[in-house]
This record gives sequence, C-alpha cells and structure tokens, in this order.
Amino acid sequence: MIKLGFSECTVTPPVGIWLGGFSNRTAPSTGVRDHLRAQVMWLESTDREEEHVVVVVDQVGLTRSWTDTLQERLQHLWGLRSDQVLVHWTHTHCAPLYREPTPGFEHAVFSSDYFNGLIDAIIEVSRSARDDMEPVSLFFGTGSSDLAFSRRLIVDGQNVFAANPYGVVDHDVPVVKASRSDGSCKLVLFSYACHPTITNGLLISAEFPGVARSLIEKRIPGTQAMFLQGCGADAVVGVVSSEKERYLLQDQWEDVEAAGRSLAWKVLLTLAHQMEPVIDDTLAGFTESCYPTFEYFPARIELEERAKGEHVGDSRWANFLLQRFPDEPIWPLNIEARVHGLRLGDIYFLGHPGEVVAAYGLRLKERHPKLRLITLGYCHSQIGYIPRRSMYDEGGYEVDAWRTWGYPSRWDRNIEQLFESTAETVLLKLKMGETP
Repeated sequence: MIKLGFSECTVTPPVGIWLGGFSNRTAPSTGVRDHLRAQVMWLESTDREEEHVVVVVDQVGLTRSWTDTLQERLQHLWGLRSDQVLVHWTHTHCAPLYREPTPGFEHAVFSSDYFNGLIDAIIEVSRSARDDMEPVSLFFGTGSSDLAFSRRLIVDGQNVFAANPYGVVDHDVPVVKASRSDGSCKLVLFSYACHPTITNGLLISAEFPGVARSLIEKRIPGTQAMFLQGCGADAVVGVVSSEKERYLLQDQWEDVEAAGRSLAWKVLLTLAHQMEPVIDDTLAGFTESCYPTFEYFPARIELEERAKGEHVGDSRWANFLLQRFPDEPIWPLNIEARVHGLRLGDIYFLGHPGEVVAAYGLRLKERHPKLRLITLGYCHSQIGYIPRRSMYDEGGYEVDAWRTWGYPSRWDRNIEQLFESTAETVLLKLKMGETP
C-alpha cells in the first residue's frame, strides 16, 4: 500500500500584476475572477524506501532556474533528489508573467517578488502535505471529452490558426482516485490535454481547470481535486472560425464556466462507472534529459536586416535581440529538455517540458496500449513549443513561436526523435521499477 499526503494554498497575486500568456495585453490585471492554487501531493511507499512529490501550480509557465531553486530547497529540507520532485503547471493564461519580458512582452513587468514568495508558499504546503500522510487505496479510470479542438486548420498545405474538427486531439480524461481506509475519497487527480485560453481579459483566474476542480470538490464532500495539463499545445476550447474571433466574444467567462463544468462532469461520470483498483504498490521516479538545438544561428548583420523587414513579429524579435546583444549575439547551442517519469503502482506519469503538441502523447499511448499512461506537458521548465516534424512545412504558431523565447531560430527537425527516444528511455526505466 502507498501513503499519500496532500495540501494546497491560495497563491493569487495582488491585483495590478502583469499577466502572461497573451502579448496583446497592454495593461496589468484589474481584478480576480477566481483564485490560483499551489498544490502538493506527497507519496511514500509503506516501507519508506521511496518518496516522491508532485507540485502543481496555477501558472502560465515556470523557468528552469525557478524550478531548480524549488528542488534545491526541497533537497535541503528533506533530502529529495530532483527525480523525486515532479513540478507541473496548469498553463492558465490568466496568471502572472513568469519571466523577464521577451519579444512581444516588452511593455509588461515581471514580478520576481511574487515568484520568490511562490517558492516559500510551496515549501509550507509541502510541509503540510508531508504531515498529512496516510495509507490510501488507489483506483484508475479513463473517460473521454470532446471539449478540445485542434487549432491547426490546414488550407492549401499551410496552417491557419482556426478550429480543425478533423485535427489531431487527445480526448482522454484519465482519472486517479485515492481513498482513505474508511472508504472516503481523499483526492481526485485528473488530466486533460487542452489550452486554458478561453479568455484573454485582465482578470486573474485558474480558467476552466479551476472551475472543474471546484465542481468536483463540491460534488464529493471531503475530497480535494488536482488537475494536470496533458500534451495539448495545439488544442483549444471555444474556437470559432479563428482564434482571434474567440477573443472578441462578450461571453468569454460564461464559456470558461461551461467548459470547466463539462470537464468536471466527465470526471464524475468516470468516477461513478469506470474506476478499477490499482493493485501494484511500486513507487518509482526517473528523469532523463535531451538537448535539442536550433536550425541556424543568425549573425548581427542578419538581425539588423530583419529588424527593418515588414514581418512585424520578426522585426520586433530582431530589434529586441539587437538591444540585448550590443555586439555579435551569443546564442545557446542547445536547451535542456528534462523528461520526468513517475510510477504510482501501475499508473505511469510521463511529464514533458514545454508545450508539447497532442501527437506526442497519443503516439506514446498507441505504442504502449497496455499501460495506464498519463502523458503531460508543462513540466520542469517552459522551453517553448515542441512541434512534430510534419508540422514544419505547414508552418503555424507551434513551429514559429520561437521568437517569443528569444531563440535564434526554429528547433532543429530532429527534436521529435529526441523527445520520443528520451520518453521511451524513461518509460523503460519505470517499467523496471528503477530509480537512480
């Protein structure tokens, strides 16, 4: 049997903080629609040989340095290695700007005080979760939701930022239930692969995942709910004929409520009819990093030429980097992409860094149909969009959003092979129950 502790706290920032997620916001936040949460699930094998922690925060992104600092604090206090701490964010676009301004966000202000305080809050929540430890029985089930649509509509071989009813989307809603010894429900963990980008207003909010959590908690008294964001970087809710048209609608918050309630009811339906016990009590974690690089590295003279170009995004990117580098630009040769695996009984969590498109999660589940596999994006650090190789010729935001991160160019096309081979390595280690 596995022991589980859980705790959470509110981490809503002060009104007036700048929000991330949308570069077209030209003013700071003006109010709070609903509160942001920081949650910690602490897991321990009954023989106390293994401990693992899952940290989930309602944020649009987290940097590698922030996550590494949190993990160092947890190691100092409780001896936890980085492979024992899975850090994940729900990706609500109504949360604070999480890094120093980059191309497109030059007008915004980053609050280091808020994110330093967020680490302190998580440490206290971790302490409470550790004190909350008790034996639990685990159950697993998978529902389905058609809430999400692909936002990659291909017209004449090129991507258009609009709903594609035939596009690649992961409809699975995996659900994990932890029950106390008296049979009562302690925790409901659920996942779905879809962008929380229904609204781009100036109110702080956990978006539709927050609505879903709250409704589940109301319907099951005494329980708490944790949401994990799947591999859904190219999936959205509520797209009309285009993504931009979505943000012109006046009923955005009504749609947020409707989407959250729809997802919650799918979870509740799964809990009522599709849950099976988890017999295995293995607890293991493993991380493996790969290092994707870029297609090419422009010199300063090229940046100067592109700064004068007609492409608004490209010109803005080039001007930003010219100010950053007074001489020849110093580009990173590659970026660390840390994949985190967690085995909870016979449930396998596979967490990717950055914004991974739906096809990655679907391919993993197709290759391992007998595994209870929960595939996640938005873990460890926000390194940008991770497209499929087939998307390069089609173009689109998932391929070309590299400017937002100040990168020199698109990822090299071998990124798909790197990510998939790394994920397979992590899964293999977890199947064997290995830990470092």
